[in-house]
Amino acid sequence: MNLNAFLPELLLSLGILLVFLLDLFVSKKHYRVLYYLSALVPVASFISLFYVSYPAKSFFELFEVNAINLLGKGVLYALTTLFILSMQDYYERKGSVYTELSYLPLFATLGLSVLLSSVNLPLLLLSLELASISMYLMVSVFKDEYLSKEAGFKYLIVGAVGTSFFALGSAFYYAGTGSLFLKEYRDENTLIFLSLLLLLSAFALKASAVPYHFWTPDAYEGAPTPLVGYLSSAPKVALYFLLVQLLNYFHHLKQWLLLIALVSLLSMFYANAVAYAQRSVKRLLAYSTIAHAGYFFLGISALEPQLQKGLLFYVSLYAFASLGSFVVMSALEKREGFSHHILEYRGLFKEHPIIASVFALFLFAFIGIPPMALFVGKLALFMGLVKAMLVPLALAFVIASIVSAGYYLRVIVSMFLEEGEKRFAPVRVSSGEALALLVCSILVLVLGLFPHLFYDLVSL
Repeated sequence: MNLNAFLPELLLSLGILLVFLLDLFVSKKHYRVLYYLSALVPVASFISLFYVSYPAKSFFELFEVNAINLLGKGVLYALTTLFILSMQDYYERKGSVYTELSYLPLFATLGLSVLLSSVNLPLLLLSLELASISMYLMVSVFKDEYLSKEAGFKYLIVGAVGTSFFALGSAFYYAGTGSLFLKEYRDENTLIFLSLLLLLSAFALKASAVPYHFWTPDAYEGAPTPLVGYLSSAPKVALYFLLVQLLNYFHHLKQWLLLIALVSLLSMFYANAVAYAQRSVKRLLAYSTIAHAGYFFLGISALEPQLQKGLLFYVSLYAFASLGSFVVMSALEKREGFSHHILEYRGLFKEHPIIASVFALFLFAFIGIPPMALFVGKLALFMGLVKAMLVPLALAFVIASIVSAGYYLRVIVSMFLEEGEKRFAPVRVSSGEALALLVCSILVLVLGLFPHLFYDLVSL
């Protein structure tokens, strides 16, 4: 058994065990120690990535490491550390401190990390469920908040549907190929098509893509805001890095392009249209996530290296921008009575110019305005679609991106150009939140100016 291939996950597992045991014996008043220790665990796993020999397989060839999934794990561990550091002050000020929250994010990250290296359907399902169950719990654990319980329940029910899709799709895959290992299978038949349909449905549900998106706005609105930053970033990175690898096994099926194009077009145009009707900025960004799922699915519409490199660059930087935007919102929400209604963002620049400017930076990044890194991602995705001879999808992508600019700009205009009527207490940004915002802002700006620093790491 090659334990070197499993080194990052092994360190994560040991870290989870350590934090869990400390939680049993350490007094509740020392909960901050648990959070800080928990934040160090993904850092250790990140460092261990440089000592992993690849390509390699382990656990009876169920687990595989290569350059792509190691890069995805690096992004995943960085996001997890920033999330843990940024959430502690929020829960404290909301009077909802649970020491279990120190290790539940690590369980979710462990599941996503194993997911990235899985080449066997049962292992994929196991890792997906480990991550999902941890996230169901984190969504629901918010003291005296009914919406949190409702969001967690809806997320659980819809997630169970996704699990059923995946399990049934795996059964059809086994019936059609005689194996539960992922491999390229040229003999097209009805069983393979049903397997593809169900597996893609499961992944589309986890990615918040239309028509499996209905859980997303309610879950985002009811969940604790820092956690929404994690939900909108880390699982998306793991999922799309995985889908890029799955593309090698399914791209030759003629139904693949049809299903991907349908999900992409529905997600892009439906979500961008409905986002204009939202009055809650939190729900607005939920529909932004759904629209981005449509953009990202375009990156796996055809086997074209430039297209996949553009997707992985785009989704990685989007994850940091999304995490940063929800850190800003969680800092604002610590003020009593703040509900994220768009009217409450009026005049924010005059009250808190730095907070408003950082939030505007992330919103401009979502639009894809240069020199933000997401502009480079969108450009690479567009050029990849053109190179793959998918010009209609490329044009649809441009149109949807232009349509989306309006609702982001509406928030920016409210913050900078409108007068606020309701005054709140000053925004208190903790050191963890400040660090997360600093790192996310720097990455979005610097990798927009020097994209090769990350783009060259994506080797397909």
